Amino acid sequence: MHIKTQGIVLRETNYKEADKILNVLTPSGKITVSARGARRKGSRISAACQLFALSEMELFKYKDRYSVNEAEVREQFLGLRADIKKFALAAYFMELLEALANEEEDCSEALALALNSLYALDADLKPAELIKPVFELRIMALSGFEPKLDCCAVCGDVNPEGP
Repeated sequence: MHIKTQGIVLRETNYKEADKILNVLTPSGKITVSARGARRKGSRISAACQLFALSEMELFKYKDRYSVNEAEVREQFLGLRADIKKFALAAYFMELLEALANEEEDCSEALALALNSLYALDADLKPAELIKPVFELRIMALSGFEPKLDCCAVCGDVNPEGP
């Protein structure tokens, strides 16, 4: 069965001599994908199988496994690789997404959040000190851990007195 989807690579793991195992966040959930030959010189799918890459992938599903037939890069966020602080923050974002995203669950909002955050970080739209807490609050809200900020969490009073 062939599936065409767009996704961002959350994690890449080298496997065997020239293959990779990818964790990809797609609008329909997090999936594990085998990318055969992705580490070979001249591979057509190598750029699309790199960390942080937003790619249009054609996947083949056999039993419970996905493998990449074709992949085309939409965005690579190359500016993240030039600055170690940006790279570390982007890797942190991917790690949080991987921990909180589930398989076979709608992840379209999480994917949009990841792309917006990586784009803002890559293009220096806002300082990283502002992007990080916004990402964390939004991913908490999407995961069901949204903090209650409109009233006291203990008593429920809108204007509590004292600490």
